[in-house]
Amino acid sequence: MSLEEYYRRLDLPETASQADVKRAYRRLRAKYHPDRNKGREVSVEPVFKRIQEAFEILTGKRKAPLVTASASTAGSERYPDTAAREPRSGPPMRGANCLVELFVPLEAAIHGGEVEVSYAVNGPCRQCQQRGSECAPCYGSGQSVSGRRCSACGGTGRPPATDQCSMCRGSGIGTYRKSEAVKVPAGAWDGQRLVVEGGGHPGANGGPWGDAIFSVVIVCGADFHRDGLNLACEIQVDFVTATLGGSIEVPILGQPLQIAIAPNAHAGSTIRLPKRGLADRNGMRGDLTLQLVLTMPAAASYLSDDERQRLREMFADAERRAMHVAAPR
Repeated sequence: MSLEEYYRRLDLPETASQADVKRAYRRLRAKYHPDRNKGREVSVEPVFKRIQEAFEILTGKRKAPLVTASASTAGSERYPDTAAREPRSGPPMRGANCLVELFVPLEAAIHGGEVEVSYAVNGPCRQCQQRGSECAPCYGSGQSVSGRRCSACGGTGRPPATDQCSMCRGSGIGTYRKSEAVKVPAGAWDGQRLVVEGGGHPGANGGPWGDAIFSVVIVCGADFHRDGLNLACEIQVDFVTATLGGSIEVPILGQPLQIAIAPNAHAGSTIRLPKRGLADRNGMRGDLTLQLVLTMPAAASYLSDDERQRLREMFADAERRAMHVAAPR
């Protein structure tokens, strides 16, 4: 038997959607069910069984029986191509894209990394799915057992307004939080768009999800000052290194940097590192400026009284020489 016959049993065209199949089945079930036809069970039961069979085959709950091919394909047997003609509630539609601001720390913007983000997407109301989205008295058919318009839903087949879902208020759409780990490339810039395929709103009728489009917003922490693409921060240098000069290792933005300190560096002096700042869409990079903050070396706590006295004498002698050089001649 062809699929056309199963559609005819439900008084439907071959183009009927799955929702149409379900509505027709519920309407005919209410009309021909033996329990609702007392005294006529013998006559309605065969009809009811044919309706039941058609519904189960068209919704995939039962396989259609093998059919014999026509004369042009004699000698072979096959199943009807139910997969290619599976009834749907509508054509698959791709979900909408969603645009989300992605707040990216300086470290990830400069060196790259992953940023966790949570954002809202729309989808079928879960509460509706759990409670059902059809009028209970008429099983979603819109008609009563007698064939008249259902008084509860007014013939719509949907739950009456007094029984609407409290979560979506009858719209059938809910809002949910979704999380993604977004990969941020090194040298990301403000306004750069990063796309996560399938991260957007869900599609309709089994269609693919839309994309999530993230717009980069670079976040500058309290330790850094930003001026366009240029960055500035403070680094601590002990007064011995500042006085004598030397090299120190400083962790900046998650990476250790070797910094050369010139002799006689004073508090507030700066060191500029070209092209260590942020980037723009054209690949231009700003600078990173380090401002020195002098600190006491840890070893100072272990100086003896004699060592402290020698330091006083050394600095006093140096101060006398400085005054001598500065004195007018």
